[in-house]
Amino acid sequence: MPDDIHSFIDKKRTLLGATATFVYLVAVSLIILVVWSVWQTRVQTIAESKSTTTNMARALAQHAQDAIRSADNLLVGMAELVEEQRHLHDAGAQNLHAYLRARIENQAMLAGLSVYDAQGTLVATSRPAPVRHVTITDRPYFQYHREVAERGPHVGAPIQSRVTNEWVVPVTRRLTDAQGRFAGLVLASVHVAYFGDYYAEFDIGQAGTIFLTTDDGTLLVRRAQEEVGVGTDISHGPVFNEYRHRGPVGTAMLTSRLDNTERLYSYRHLDTYPLLVAVALSKEDILSTWTAQTYHLTSITAFLLLLLGIIGFRLIFQINARDAAEYELLLAKEQLEKLNADLENLASIDGLTGLPNRRKFDAALALEFSRAARNASSIALIMIDVDRFKQFNDLYGHPEGDACLRQIGRVLLEQGAGRAADLPARYGGEEMVVLLPDTDLAGALAVAEKIRLAIRGLGIPHSAVPSGVVTVSAGVAACIPTGTHTAAQLLKAADEALYAAKAAGRDRVCCSAAETLSS
Repeated sequence: MPDDIHSFIDKKRTLLGATATFVYLVAVSLIILVVWSVWQTRVQTIAESKSTTTNMARALAQHAQDAIRSADNLLVGMAELVEEQRHLHDAGAQNLHAYLRARIENQAMLAGLSVYDAQGTLVATSRPAPVRHVTITDRPYFQYHREVAERGPHVGAPIQSRVTNEWVVPVTRRLTDAQGRFAGLVLASVHVAYFGDYYAEFDIGQAGTIFLTTDDGTLLVRRAQEEVGVGTDISHGPVFNEYRHRGPVGTAMLTSRLDNTERLYSYRHLDTYPLLVAVALSKEDILSTWTAQTYHLTSITAFLLLLLGIIGFRLIFQINARDAAEYELLLAKEQLEKLNADLENLASIDGLTGLPNRRKFDAALALEFSRAARNASSIALIMIDVDRFKQFNDLYGHPEGDACLRQIGRVLLEQGAGRAADLPARYGGEEMVVLLPDTDLAGALAVAEKIRLAIRGLGIPHSAVPSGVVTVSAGVAACIPTGTHTAAQLLKAADEALYAAKAAGRDRVCCSAAETLSS
């Protein structure tokens, strides 16, 4: 006996240890899995955002490239024309004015085209009326071309036009005389608003940004929640630091010096012009969905861990309690057998209507159908559906719907179970069935009609049906089973008859004769 007790204690300790270890491993595995999943989702979210900003930066750079190229192409033609004529005043200026007017048509991005001589005096412009007494000797782009012999395009810092007062980006080319000396310049003024309107089409979230700058860090255009003035120097900002150290194309998570917002930036330098474009999505916007999902997943995980702890504790408690309760099992055996019988009976009854449930009905149908086949006797089935019951629930509420089904269930118990073998049952939802062994089609139709009238006679208000009270539709099928008939076919025939009753207007009984059952 002591040896048995010792063995029992050792076995109990082993079982308790194994249970505790299992609970612990499950908890740790769950935590590791959740952390790994959350981290992978974060990495994937940022990777997708990097792809998005990179593609946007590529599109924005291409747009700026095309805009400046279009303006520069016009400047090339203007420069060739002026240098060929070599006379910028009087009649030549009039012809040049007409030429510029023709070139600027359909160029929505341009504010104007102009030609200036070596003294910075306006010679010709694309504006409808000539503009006099305009000089640009103080403009940085004029001073650049006067000092630098470079003949390529020059993109200057944004300025306010002295003619229209709007912000423009000057794109210029140097003019030379026959001796190669500075002879003036040709100017294409690009609307700053042209870029701003294009950038407004992009979805960059609540705190994203798009900007276009010159190579020296002068801000041309910036779209952001917090406005920054055109011409602001951002050459010491994080994007330019990244550009100087990592090359013309890049993506990085940086904090803006303008508004202290952390963003994922993708920048790209234009291939042929001294401009840099950048697009950024704020880290908060990028991770907003991920953060919400993480909170949700963390809450679920915490709940599961709590549930696991409770289950583990209860399991250990049950192991201890089991040993103390083993001797009571034999005494409780008789009570359990009785309880099992009661539970078996409860398992076959629908809790709402008090009718036998679907499980009970399926078993009875199989049994009675086999008996009818052996005895060559008729078996009938009534399938009943409450008319427009969904609207009833919508109008009066589910508690009233449940009360309605309970009353209908009582009618079926009173009217549909005239014999011991008859079985009314709840088939599902608002559908009821009545199984009638040893009953032909005429007898089943009579029972169905009696049930229909009894339910109508309850007078349960239902404003969604023409009668104003709750009604039912019923489908009846009967057959003498042969080798070609099955219980499923009988059930299908009753169901088809029920649908026929609904299609015919509801609140009626339709039947399906035995010959409608196919083999």
